[in-house]
Amino acid sequence: MKSVALLFTVMLVASNVYAQEESLPAQSIRVFFDCRFSCDTQFIRDELHIVDFLNERTQADVHVLHASQRTAAGGALVTLTFMGQRDYAALTDTLTYSTLGDATRDEGRNALLHHLTLGLSRYLLKAGLSDKLVIRAVEKRADEPEASSIEADPWNYWVFSLGGGGFLNGQATTNTSTKRANISANRTTEDLKIRLSGNLSDSQSDFDTGDEIIHSFRKSESLSGQVVKSIGKQWSAGVFGSLLTNSYRNLKLEAGIGPAIEYNFFPYTESTRKFLTVQYNIRISKRNYNQLTIYALTEETILRHSLGIRLQLTQKWGSVTLSTTGNQMLTNFQRSLTDSYNVSVFSSFSVRLFRGFSFNGFVSYSRIRDQIDLPSDEATKDEILLQSVQLPTGYTYFINFGFSYRFGSIFNNVVNPRMGGGGGSQIFF
Repeated sequence: MKSVALLFTVMLVASNVYAQEESLPAQSIRVFFDCRFSCDTQFIRDELHIVDFLNERTQADVHVLHASQRTAAGGALVTLTFMGQRDYAALTDTLTYSTLGDATRDEGRNALLHHLTLGLSRYLLKAGLSDKLVIRAVEKRADEPEASSIEADPWNYWVFSLGGGGFLNGQATTNTSTKRANISANRTTEDLKIRLSGNLSDSQSDFDTGDEIIHSFRKSESLSGQVVKSIGKQWSAGVFGSLLTNSYRNLKLEAGIGPAIEYNFFPYTESTRKFLTVQYNIRISKRNYNQLTIYALTEETILRHSLGIRLQLTQKWGSVTLSTTGNQMLTNFQRSLTDSYNVSVFSSFSVRLFRGFSFNGFVSYSRIRDQIDLPSDEATKDEILLQSVQLPTGYTYFINFGFSYRFGSIFNNVVNPRMGGGGGSQIFF
């Protein structure tokens, strides 16, 4: 009896979905808007009534893929890729626009709505909905300045940023205080990229056990810079430098500098959708330690080289990032090759496996054989529990995964924000 009831329920759901697909009004087009981060989709659905937004990409007439990258000015370079499906398979298009670093949330979502509407106009015309479109050219205002160039820009493409903050948190037996500050100066053109940044973080925690008060401290300060030169469409070369102090890593001061070269198997202009890079660099650094290290050193000079490979794809089926980096010391070989390298692997993914079902997560793993900065003294029980100092280990890993399954109505262009949020539902495990 239970089997019959289950079969009846499955047939009912399938027939409802099929009926929805066949009953869509002809005076519209179906759109699947594929944006995974920072898109106000409720606003888009509410403002763009001329199309029907679907939750299922395979049933859509147009698949719109949203991708973005951060610009040097702190804004975003957004790429909208329009991919026609079904009767519109012959139509594809790409629109790119940028937003300012100080753009408000409303300005950002209106820019997205504007370009999304422009990109869909071709599909609306093909659908015979030209009578629902109004196109108007905006005249230039008399007080509107001319388009700026690098010669006319008083800042010469330099962008500066200052920031800081902190927090206090506590109760009867514990309290924590943290303060942080950051500064940056960036200049980015097609041929040259310059980035300078500084960061400070200072944290203190106190724990009252009843018998004693345990204090925990963490402090780090850093200055870093890079100069990257474009060499053609797929090559780039650069120089990196940094100053670092970090109590967790037993670093009183580390100063390092070195060159790097990178090759992208795809043109950098396609990086919002796909890139595969190989990067090699060499770095020399001078280190001074807070405490005597396990090799009985208070200072040393290290020459290290590294090779990194990174792949990132954003496609209709989802997105994936894969990267691996290996580095090895070229000095101090008396410690043997087995004590001089580090290999890290990272992967993040969000993949639609089949209709309504998505699997996502990220995984990282590092094999560590270069902990030359460990203090010679063993960590105390308090330091271990509070994780205030680096501990000896041969590896680290982190795994996070999940999936979602959406079923029911494939239409989502109805908005009802009463008492918090619109319609639709998902089940997460």
